[in-house]
Amino acid sequence: MNFGGLLNIARSGLATSQAQIAVTSQNITNAQTPGYSRQRLRIEASTPQVLPQGIFGTGVQSDGAERMRNELMDWTFRRDAQGASLAGERRDALQAVENILGEPSNTGLASSFEQLWSSWSDLSTNPNSSAARGVVRQRASQVAAQLNQFGNQITDAETVMRARLTEKVDRVNALASQVADINERIVAAESSGNESPDMRDQRDAKIDELASLIGASAYPQADGSVNVNIGGDSLVDGANFKSVRLQGQLSDPTRLGIALGELPPSGDPTETMYNLGGAVSGMLDGYNTVFPNALTALDGVARALVTNTNALHRTGFIGTTAAGDFFDATRTTARTIRLDAAIETDVSRIASSGAPGQNGDNTVALALSQLRSTPVTVDGLPVTATNPSASISERYRTVAARVAANVSAANGTADAMRTLTSQSDARRESIKGVSLDEEMVNLMKFQQSYAAAARLIAVVDELSQTLINMGR
Repeated sequence: MNFGGLLNIARSGLATSQAQIAVTSQNITNAQTPGYSRQRLRIEASTPQVLPQGIFGTGVQSDGAERMRNELMDWTFRRDAQGASLAGERRDALQAVENILGEPSNTGLASSFEQLWSSWSDLSTNPNSSAARGVVRQRASQVAAQLNQFGNQITDAETVMRARLTEKVDRVNALASQVADINERIVAAESSGNESPDMRDQRDAKIDELASLIGASAYPQADGSVNVNIGGDSLVDGANFKSVRLQGQLSDPTRLGIALGELPPSGDPTETMYNLGGAVSGMLDGYNTVFPNALTALDGVARALVTNTNALHRTGFIGTTAAGDFFDATRTTARTIRLDAAIETDVSRIASSGAPGQNGDNTVALALSQLRSTPVTVDGLPVTATNPSASISERYRTVAARVAANVSAANGTADAMRTLTSQSDARRESIKGVSLDEEMVNLMKFQQSYAAAARLIAVVDELSQTLINMGR
């Protein structure tokens, strides 16, 4: 082999070592960059040269940088991340209801109910007492105010959840647009056959977020692009994407769902998607199920309180005049329950007697105090031999206990999913993460390779000078 061939081998070594140092520098610089995958330079021996003396190598050549990434581990992480986000949002919705109820507590609604029944009992002991009637009114107002507060806070939580859903949907659309744009740029950049690691990292980071938000799945294509699906339908297809929107479900417009694509020109809503994952799915569950169920239960308690109290109170008398309603009969939900206007104005309108003209009679007050343990119909479920007995207080305690049990179960699920996600991420990082110790070792190794190639050039120069001097 002539000196030119030796110089070409040395030159290829210099260029390759320089490229390896550049790739290693990129790894070191981005060691803390979120979503970054460590890179390695693909190298191979150059095509050998056939000479009369034999076959000799011609140096080394590189084929661009490649990411250290495992698509199966990406898929596993995204699957676990969407489950963790869903479980976390559902837990947060349940905890919001638990925090609103605030049970068990000495100042909670359960305690207020007990104080109300006790005030009726006190009135039955002293049926002519104006002060006892005032306490009954105050305790009943407290119960109504707490039910109002709970109902309004749950409604406010629904409003906040809808606003958050709108923000998440906007974020999904922004990410889908960005993935489609990066797809287009990657296809153009990789048309020469070389991979574009940094752009692929950017795209994967956005797909990770889409998975966490809405349960997206990615499917690599031969041209370097990826297709992204949600709920079994295509969200991103190459350089194209569909927007998603929040709308009422066709079967029940009060329940929200996610629709794919633009609203038709007719303005008629299209069918919404149900088979989703991620935070959006958990938030939809909170909006469509957790909050409405809690409000329905509280409405049932309020309705039972109004109906049964009024039914007993109307059997009473104020002197010789039949008593009216105790609660406003037109306001039977947790958000609207209030005392009857006559009771609010005049405590003397509170009945204790069950017979006309019998001011010392306590029949009605005693019956109302016994609502503490009297089985009643709540939420349209009559008390029968096949249904457990439940007083108004017991029904409310059941509601609070059910919420607490659901929160406990949701906490367990959320913790388990978060652990799975952490483990999946750790396994993925073991492949794509940057180890500064390893990179520093590589940097020294490639530096030595560069110095050796430079030394080869010096040796070739010395040989050529010797050969020239021999010819003189």
